[in-house]
Amino acid sequence: MTMEMQMGSLEEFLAADGAPAGFDEAMTTGFSISNEDEALWAMRRLAQAQRRLDEVDRQAEVERARIARWVEANSEQHGSAVAFFETALSEYLMRVREDEADGRRSLDFPDGKVTSRATQPKVTVEDSEAFLAWAEANGHSEWVRVKREADVATIKKVVDYEGDSVIDPLTGSVIAGLHHTPGGISVTVKVAE
Repeated sequence: MTMEMQMGSLEEFLAADGAPAGFDEAMTTGFSISNEDEALWAMRRLAQAQRRLDEVDRQAEVERARIARWVEANSEQHGSAVAFFETALSEYLMRVREDEADGRRSLDFPDGKVTSRATQPKVTVEDSEAFLAWAEANGHSEWVRVKREADVATIKKVVDYEGDSVIDPLTGSVIAGLHHTPGGISVTVKVAE
């Protein structure tokens, strides 16, 4: 055992001890686990890497929380000043715009610009069901848009498959616009906490 290995942490020692012969951190492309001992070692390495990643996330969250507190402390004071001056400038521009002798729609200053424009009226649907019932009862079906789409759940229950094609079971013909991807086995690797 080298002096370096003795000086490292237990976690580092266990991560290095039991590495398969010929395993090189820099060249992991050809590595394949061939027995339970190598699988045990690989899980240990995975757990170590995951713990380090979790620590990075934890540290980042601490810093984000500190930055959020700083932003909140500094934003409150300046935010109220921004709101006050935006309101004052908006009200002034509206007075200028309504003044028949002036009528400007914008004000241009070295530090910024205040602009105004006419906007179109808006309609929002607050209760979709109530509106749809009203439109149907009052003969305004042209005000209703119907969305059409494939019902994949129903299709999967009745069709047949041939390679990547989806087959109509009644006619035996390939169904245009559909593609089949076979199912498989999903593997999940989870590090114990």
